[in-house]
Amino acid sequence: MMKTDPRAAACRKAEKSLISYCMLSFRDFLPNWHHRLLARELELVERGETDRLMVMMPPRHGKSEITSVRFPAWFMGRNPKLNVIACSYSAELAESFGRRVRDLAASRLFLNVFGGKGLRANARSASRWELEEGGRYLAAGAGGSITGQGGHLIIIDDPVKNSEQASSALYRDKLWDWYRSTLFTRLEKNGRIILVQTRWHEDDLAGRLLKEYPGEWRILKLPAVAEADESFRKHGEPLWAAKYGEEELNRIRQSVGSRVWNALYMQEPAPDSGTVLKREWWRYYRTLPADPDCWFQSWDMSFKGNEGADYVVGQVWAVKGSCRYLADMVRDRMDFSATVRAVKNLTVRWPQAGAKYVEDKANGSAVLSALRKEIQGMIAVEPKGSKISRAYAVQPLLEAGNVYLPEDKAFSAELVEEAAAFPFGRHDDMVDALTQALSEGGARAMPEGVHSGTSRQAGAIFRGY
Repeated sequence: MMKTDPRAAACRKAEKSLISYCMLSFRDFLPNWHHRLLARELELVERGETDRLMVMMPPRHGKSEITSVRFPAWFMGRNPKLNVIACSYSAELAESFGRRVRDLAASRLFLNVFGGKGLRANARSASRWELEEGGRYLAAGAGGSITGQGGHLIIIDDPVKNSEQASSALYRDKLWDWYRSTLFTRLEKNGRIILVQTRWHEDDLAGRLLKEYPGEWRILKLPAVAEADESFRKHGEPLWAAKYGEEELNRIRQSVGSRVWNALYMQEPAPDSGTVLKREWWRYYRTLPADPDCWFQSWDMSFKGNEGADYVVGQVWAVKGSCRYLADMVRDRMDFSATVRAVKNLTVRWPQAGAKYVEDKANGSAVLSALRKEIQGMIAVEPKGSKISRAYAVQPLLEAGNVYLPEDKAFSAELVEEAAAFPFGRHDDMVDALTQALSEGGARAMPEGVHSGTSRQAGAIFRGY
């Protein structure tokens, strides 16, 4: 019986499987589930089943190693007559990718895996080289000239260098013009395009493409932390726990701030100033004003339990004259029982917040029915108009500088980010609680025995707990 050569078997497997080629050509590589998922998506591109692929991933999670180094080598090994054009934010970075791909194509392993003739003998340039069978590789910086060849595969890897570039409307427009007038015109018939990047801005190249060509792109979006249960991880779990665990991601989040975190790590960039609720309108406080006119809670409730469900949000507000001060906020995905407990807990913590505004529909109605006999001050609110119209209704209060957030609380930045992204953001639960608070809180008469709620009312407000 003949023995199977394990090395030959590994090469045969690597020729058919991109992730196997990555592991064979990069000995220290231990793929996480998201690397395998990315490799499968890239295999669809190689087979021509996907012609436009957009990959959105956080920094330092392996997207460039697989997409811009291993994949083009694997693609050219399997398609030695086809051309690849690879671009990045600078010619230097693109050339560094090109050098590594060239070195892979020049290796003994490349010949063992793919057969063929390998790299042309005089291929010394890292930015422009050729295989013996005719396939050519060209590396270029975003915005630079691309002449002399077309591309059957075009890879754009992080076309934006930093926040300064991303924030420049002039740079974004120049990048867009370059993509349309220079890069796209080099695409061969039946060619494929891959855009891999971290999101910097809602109007970055990915955002512009999705706006101008909706439905044309297959999107692989992998946030650093799962926002809902997914096939490979549950809500709240890290993307690459072995390298960036929950503690490390929390440290990063605190260091970079909510805006950068949402854009680069969660792939949810917000508008520069906000479309309806602008960033510059918010005011901040260090200490709450003495003797507020009244206190109240505002609740937005969703406990459907499905992946797309919004969070349950409870806010505590103080009113002083024409100003509103956010004192506390809870936000989490909760079922019915957890929501009831959250209302009770916030009432214990803030007994002076006697009135509790709850939207009277669906989940809110169920909580109102369950708690009215236990807690005083439960007020049903019938929402008027759409979410956007309710946001526009409270614009004047914000624009006048009458809404204050605590400067030392993480939830303040989270609220500002969600408000800036509204109405196009993934979630709007904090905004819903906010608009309800600003339209209802302080505008109505408080229930008897609850107005100006003091700590002495705690026993009366909260019975049976």
